[in-house]
Amino acid sequence: MSDAPARDPRALLAVVVFGAFLSSLTSSVINVALPDIARDFHVDPSQASWFVLSFLLAVTVLLLPAGRVSDLLGHGRMYLLGMTVFGVGSAACALAPTATWLIVARIVQGVASSLVMATSPALMTMALPPERRGFALGLMSTGTYVGLTIGPPIGGSLVAMLGWRSIFWASMLFSLIATLPGFKVLPLARSDRDKPRFDLLGSVLTAVGTLAFLLLSTRGLAWGWRSPATIGCALVSIVVLPVFVVVEMRHTAPTLDLRLFRSVVFSSATLSALLNYIALFIPLFTIPFALRDGQGMSPPQVGKVLSALAAGMTLFSWGSGWLSDRIGSRGLAAGGMVVLAAGAAGLSLSWPTSGVLAPAAWLFLCGAGTGVFISPNSSTLMGAAPRERQGIAGGVMALARNLGMSLGVALGSGLFAAAFAAGHKPGQWSAAADQSLRTALMLSAGAALLSGLVAFAGRPSGAGRSNPAR
Repeated sequence: MSDAPARDPRALLAVVVFGAFLSSLTSSVINVALPDIARDFHVDPSQASWFVLSFLLAVTVLLLPAGRVSDLLGHGRMYLLGMTVFGVGSAACALAPTATWLIVARIVQGVASSLVMATSPALMTMALPPERRGFALGLMSTGTYVGLTIGPPIGGSLVAMLGWRSIFWASMLFSLIATLPGFKVLPLARSDRDKPRFDLLGSVLTAVGTLAFLLLSTRGLAWGWRSPATIGCALVSIVVLPVFVVVEMRHTAPTLDLRLFRSVVFSSATLSALLNYIALFIPLFTIPFALRDGQGMSPPQVGKVLSALAAGMTLFSWGSGWLSDRIGSRGLAAGGMVVLAAGAAGLSLSWPTSGVLAPAAWLFLCGAGTGVFISPNSSTLMGAAPRERQGIAGGVMALARNLGMSLGVALGSGLFAAAFAAGHKPGQWSAAADQSLRTALMLSAGAALLSGLVAFAGRPSGAGRSNPAR
């Protein structure tokens, strides 16, 4: 079972890398705009977290089912559908008259992004022969990080000149630019008709269980741990998990092949990735509010500070992946997380600060640590899965990433909720907010250290060197 061959592998490679670049660019600009959106809709940072969480929840819940659907209907078709719907969702965000409208439109963007994220790795592996797949995936990561680097300063300039709605109009335009060439170079037909039975029950259980767990994790503190909603989400999570395990173990083509987790190396790499993204997204969510409201920075200045984190990831990810092919991933992955922990702890201990240079330097350190970690850990995760289950392994990697992002935003917004519980108005800042920020950043440092420990203990020396998948 496979998609029809690409008409021009190099053109396919260029389209998907360009799409990864534009997707990361458009998704990174919203962090700069969050304080302005919150002011416009008169909500505090805890409530504004839904502008990010709604997107991440939709992506995380639908990622694995989207991967299975794309296997059945064609990766090229689903990629183009995702990019097109993302453009429509972006226009809906730009036109949002209320906070609720914006949240719903962000969910539409998340549904579309789940299709793009689920199909991009598969399309990349089709573009080049097996011995160059690592190069292709590395190139896609580079495109993603470049987009993350230039997104915040571009977003800050757009917000300052044209308002926050302009970033979503720009997203719509970028989606159009990324989609049109795809109709010419991406495979739109299937080369065979041997389609496995779709795991409908497993997909439904995946979506329901993941959503219940994420709502419990991200909103339990705000709802209260004894509230009916929190208890209901906890019960659904507890009930769905064993049923899901039984269904997936018996299905011939499961949505999630749980046998992959029998490998200690695969499991540790997945857990390390989850903890890394928790550590990374705590500062990514909290720092824009601290700089904009606490330090009085303009959106372009906030964008410059945030771009330092992405610049660190961009500069160190490619070389770290190359090095891990030669010396293994164990030391690099663990060391990268120590560097991230140092950056988050340094930012916490030095806050409150003033000016662009100091927070940018600490965030650059966070980004450098993540850049050192990502490629070796991803190589280890994918290398621990058999060749015939590379697609599912890629879905697990993306699921860990988005789940970590969601939990990181939830932790940051939960701590801010405590600071704003006294009735502070949007745009205000206080000593309590400073303390919440410092606590959040220390949690980020702790998650990074735990990720490094899991990465070091969960794999043998030399693990992650370049080898064909089994």
